Amino acid sequence: MTKTLELIFVNVAGDKVTLRVTDPRDDLQEAEVRTVMDTVVAKNVFTSSGGSLTGVAGARLVTRDVSELNIL
Repeated sequence: MTKTLELIFVNVAGDKVTLRVTDPRDDLQEAEVRTVMDTVVAKNVFTSSGGSLTGVAGARLVTRDVSELNIL
């Protein structure tokens, strides 16, 4: 099972921009994520096709479980 942290921002154009981080810590706290996202926006760390990131729209942990089928 793989786990990905998705950080969802809003850019100048009003579009949502998602940054994905693979294998986040299991003990990750919501407050930590919010602090990092606020810092990314405040420091203008990333840009997008719709301009700079202007706000936080959300965050989520996505888990993916793959089961191979033995068909050969």
